Amino acid sequence: MMYVTDTHPFVFYALGVTRKLGRHALRIFSRAEKRQDTICIPSVCFFELALLIEGGKVRSPLLLSDWKERMETSGTFLIVPLTWEDIAEAYALTALVDPFDRLIAGTAKRLHCPLITRDSRIADSSLVATVW
Repeated sequence: MMYVTDTHPFVFYALGVTRKLGRHALRIFSRAEKRQDTICIPSVCFFELALLIEGGKVRSPLLLSDWKERMETSGTFLIVPLTWEDIAEAYALTALVDPFDRLIAGTAKRLHCPLITRDSRIADSSLVATVW
C-alpha cells in the first residue's frame, strides 16, 4: 500500500526516534523498510524540515541535501514533487490553517493515499484519511 507522510513522522523515523511514532505509523514504516509498503514524502516537507532546523526545533548534523539523499537512497521513501494539482487540492482545504498541512494533505488527496500524521487538526477535519 502507498502512504503519504507528514513532516513529523518522517523526521522521527529518520532520526531514529521511533518511540514517538504511533503504533500504526510504526507498523507502516517497518513494512516500508521491507518494501511491503511505499511512503511518499511531499517535497514541501523538506522545506518545513529546513525551517525546523533553522529554528532549533530539530537538531541535525546533516545538511538538508544529505537528508534528501538519505531518503532517496533508503528504498523506503519516494520523494514526491509539488504539483499544480497539489496546490489546487491544498487551496480547497480551507479548514486547515497551516500552509504546510494544506500542501501535505493536498498531496495525499491527489495521490488518494492515507496521510501518516498525529496532527489532530488534520485528522479531525476528515478531509483526508489519516493513520497514526
